[in-house]
Amino acid sequence: MKNFRILPIKRKRIMRTFIIFLSLCLLTVPNITHAQSPQESRIETFTIPMPQLGNRQKDIQVYLPPNYDSSDTAYPVVYLHNGDDLFNPRPEASGDYKVDETLDGLFFEGSLGGVIVVGIEVDRDSPWDEYMPWVNENMYDWVKPNNSNPVQGGDGFAFIDFIVHTLKPAIDSRYRTLPDRENTAIGGFCRGAIFPLLAGISYPEVFSKVMSVSPAVWLAEDGGTWLSNNHFINYINNAAMPRDVIFYLEIGTKESSGSRPPVKDQDGKRITYPQAYREGAEIVYRSLINNGLPETNITYRIIEGSKGGRDEWGTRIDDIFLYFFSDLEIPTSTPASTPTLTPNLTTSPIPESLTEMVEPAESKSTKSTITVVIVICVLLGLSYLLLIRFLKQR
Repeated sequence: MKNFRILPIKRKRIMRTFIIFLSLCLLTVPNITHAQSPQESRIETFTIPMPQLGNRQKDIQVYLPPNYDSSDTAYPVVYLHNGDDLFNPRPEASGDYKVDETLDGLFFEGSLGGVIVVGIEVDRDSPWDEYMPWVNENMYDWVKPNNSNPVQGGDGFAFIDFIVHTLKPAIDSRYRTLPDRENTAIGGFCRGAIFPLLAGISYPEVFSKVMSVSPAVWLAEDGGTWLSNNHFINYINNAAMPRDVIFYLEIGTKESSGSRPPVKDQDGKRITYPQAYREGAEIVYRSLINNGLPETNITYRIIEGSKGGRDEWGTRIDDIFLYFFSDLEIPTSTPASTPTLTPNLTTSPIPESLTEMVEPAESKSTKSTITVVIVICVLLGLSYLLLIRFLKQR
């Protein structure tokens, strides 16, 4: 048998063929990923005047779910404040709520259908007044002078009217929404967590679900002894409670908004900020129940050790949306006593977050396909290296 010898030109041709084939193989991975990945969610923005507040302009960001453009589905809507930091926070923002990432994850894993979120941006020239229905003449008792004017508030009810009578009709006309009350929710955090409660009480025909996370009840204080004359609590005690609105109320045990306030309790002791947040939320919960809100219509959640903040609140956004739209049950914590509540109440074990944050996931078929392609590329690469070694030995 004649010795078989590979000519140099054949060696080059074989090597070139392997290189081209391997390159095409590698290029296949992003193509397959792009072809099989679900459509992404997106954010739209627009500006709308507020006739209830002197026609000031309000910037709005709207989260549209992943299948919005590829279907004719109509979606429930959640109205949230702090819209400029809900989805793509500003560089100077302190934290990220990760609302879009969380909803994408729930959608792709099949835990939650699409939801539209309307993010109402903060007015940088008036960062307090829209969230405060009542004027607070003692702001410097609670915040540093460089963060506020000495007197703030008074626009809160007009702001709620703007959401109900101007913003919601605009959203329902621009997008495919489910406009009925059963599919409309409102929520907020910290200083923006009082007006959603008021909206649920004032407009039960519009909102069926209310989220209030770490409400700054101290904003409604009228001076004097802590909780002796709070406008918000007075409002609850004199309002008719809705029978068919669901409330989610959450507070951490270590929340703070600055230095210790120079405000004293009924015993003459200076209160702390964590005390103000905790007792404020507890008296809201008790006042709602005592004034006729069915206990089955409110979930009060105490998060032990929580300092609040956007990054931490963002880790529980999934639970709240599932509670509203997928019937997730979240145990209610029993509040401890406050200066104006029944004493010697015990606190039940604090419920931990019931579901973990879910990163946006690719479909299983896409993952398996990519895995196969990568394995093939690796095998081809090894074959190429063996071929080079063989040619050198010849």
